[in-house]
Amino acid sequence: MKHLKITTAELSKICGVSQGTVDRALNNRSDISAETKKRIINVARQYGYREYVDSNSENKIIGQVGIIVFNLNNEYFSKLITETELVLHKLGLSAVIMITHYDKQYEIECIRNMYNMGVQGIVLCSVNRGREFDNYLRLFDIPIVAVGNNIGSVPYVGIDDFSAMRDMTAKVIADGYTDLIYFSPALKYADAYAQKLRYSGFLSAVPNRKHKTVTDMEEISESYKDKTAIICSTDYYAFQVYVKARNVKIVGFDDLEAIEKYKIRIDSVGYSLPEIARLAVDIIVGKRDSGVIIKHSIIEHT
Repeated sequence: MKHLKITTAELSKICGVSQGTVDRALNNRSDISAETKKRIINVARQYGYREYVDSNSENKIIGQVGIIVFNLNNEYFSKLITETELVLHKLGLSAVIMITHYDKQYEIECIRNMYNMGVQGIVLCSVNRGREFDNYLRLFDIPIVAVGNNIGSVPYVGIDDFSAMRDMTAKVIADGYTDLIYFSPALKYADAYAQKLRYSGFLSAVPNRKHKTVTDMEEISESYKDKTAIICSTDYYAFQVYVKARNVKIVGFDDLEAIEKYKIRIDSVGYSLPEIARLAVDIIVGKRDSGVIIKHSIIEHT
């Protein structure tokens, strides 16, 4: 029996049966009617019970892993899901996907719901962080791996956002650009942890240089003087600038496939999402017991 959040005595009172009957239902023993067993199991599941299934059973449930992301507007999330599902498929596992829409409370509900569904682990893009959230995650005795945002309380697989943006900014400066604009609407949101790390990386590279921070698209001009570069915290933002601005160096982050596919002249920070997916699943299935910081690179598209 696994993950029962109330005692069998409490469950027996709720269901109006004896503890012995509850024990027979939860452990799939005989001498109990199918109807009574079903009723007890349904009530137990409401309290977080995850039914044990014999690996030799003909009715065995295929193992599932949860993937929780913000949305599918950004290619990063859709590709992360695709790559993770491919890794899971090779292992005979399947993916359960939930989207939080950047809603902190709904994310908490998604984690709980996935746990109660019986997933054996969760790959999590989180907008939550802090001691209270740490304590919440400790309630679940399944592996949870953070991607996208390093929230500190669970293993993280991804790049060092600070160093990646610092390196990209240093490359722009080395290429001779003197007027630097940092564009990131995400800086307006308190829970954009990776975005804030990228911004800190940018600032660390320009302590004595002329620069400006912009968080609204309306502040982006249609043209700029020579040696101006707009450094965007994601390719998603870089695409927006690319459509509007002319005669300016545009830099993004994530090296999304659309850049190469549509021959867009945007340099970007690249890294391997397939590697992130593989390492995250390794933690879920017990092949690794700690997070990993993977390498990043500066990709030029001319």
